[in-house]
Amino acid sequence: IYWTWNNLLSIAQQWIITRKINKEKSWILEFSNEDIEIGRKLFTGKCEFIKSCLSLETLPRENLSEVAFFGRSNVGKSSLINSLTNKKKLAKFSKTPGRTRQLNFFKIHNNSHGLFFVDLPGYGFARVSKLEQREWKKTILNYISSRQNLRTIFLLLDARRELTQEDDKMINFFESIGLSWTCVLTKVDKVKKSEILTKTTKTKNILKDRVTLYPHIFITSSEKKIGLSDLRAYIASFAKT
Repeated sequence: IYWTWNNLLSIAQQWIITRKINKEKSWILEFSNEDIEIGRKLFTGKCEFIKSCLSLETLPRENLSEVAFFGRSNVGKSSLINSLTNKKKLAKFSKTPGRTRQLNFFKIHNNSHGLFFVDLPGYGFARVSKLEQREWKKTILNYISSRQNLRTIFLLLDARRELTQEDDKMINFFESIGLSWTCVLTKVDKVKKSEILTKTTKTKNILKDRVTLYPHIFITSSEKKIGLSDLRAYIASFAKT
């Protein structure tokens, strides 16, 4: 019995030490059970597609907070939205990168809280004319820079890839207008478990001097449902009562 208890005590001590180490790493974010529950309740409410917009004039007029999902084409924006909302077909996705060509609005709400998800067109792969790409860019940048209801942009980065020039350009733009943005690593299930810490720490070091970056990196997998509870809790903090 003594041996068993002694080993359990040792394991508990190691667990406490590990948690202390993790707390010192700023990319680790711990939410309270209450935060997690608020997030869970928000996403068990209604999740519905509202409209697609090609111009700022057609944006929803309802006074709700908005959080936008942005990133390189094929980074997993639609899959993440569907996983967060537990709706497999809420945000349509395609095997062909660059198919999202509008600003797609989804309303997430229950009896107490609500907000809009905005699925922005991805960058990097779109097989369209340069003229159309310029129009997309103009609409997206105008939305990002002028939308008063926009609370944060989730910049999604594929955990298997390095930051690209396009990623860096968008980050520089966020910083130049003082926009709060949040880094989300996607597809971590495609990375070896032993490499996740290394990848996250490396990303954090690359972004450490960014001023408007929310100081925590979310680690997610839509396929394996990793990191969704924490992300829901964070998103729920923007929902209006």
